[in-house]
Amino acid sequence: MARLSVYEVRFRARTSEELTDDPAGRLREALTAMPGIAGALGAEYDAALRTVSGAFRLEVARGMAAAARDSSRFAKEALKSAGMGDARLVELHIALRQAH
Repeated sequence: MARLSVYEVRFRARTSEELTDDPAGRLREALTAMPGIAGALGAEYDAALRTVSGAFRLEVARGMAAAARDSSRFAKEALKSAGMGDARLVELHIALRQAH
């Protein structure tokens, strides 16, 4: 059985226009429902900067490179599921929280 490490992932994406209808809530729901994510940690929206931020936990067997690849993919998919498919990732932070 592969040894899993838990990573905390935080990301921020910029939208091309101001969003309405609770973008943070939509992103939070998308992260909560996303298969493969070990737990959603929240989401925020900054209307002045037109940025949406999200955070989640991810379990990965192969280390930081796999965590970086997977977390980027999950962040983009969560944005798409939340109706923000045109948002561009501008930050991605990945931190090892626990090695099992």
